[in-house]
Amino acid sequence: MIFTTVNKESLYELCDVFEAFLIEHDIMFKHMDLREENGIISFIFCNEPEKARSIEFEAQHCLGLEMEYIAVELLEPILPRLRLFK
Repeated sequence: MIFTTVNKESLYELCDVFEAFLIEHDIMFKHMDLREENGIISFIFCNEPEKARSIEFEAQHCLGLEMEYIAVELLEPILPRLRLFK
């Protein structure tokens, strides 16, 4: 699927792709969410709400890209750090 617009539906779909990517790499979090504010998307993840972490990126740089590609480009470089939070 291509990320064509920033709305709730596309953020839900992108979050599902992020979750699938993490599961594929044996990483799971109890809570994952994507939120957009002022053109910045935050991927929020945690097992305990008081220890939530986030990754932020500019929405405009993702428009027109495959969602799977976005997940790989953003999450693959930080997989070792993400494993520390599981």
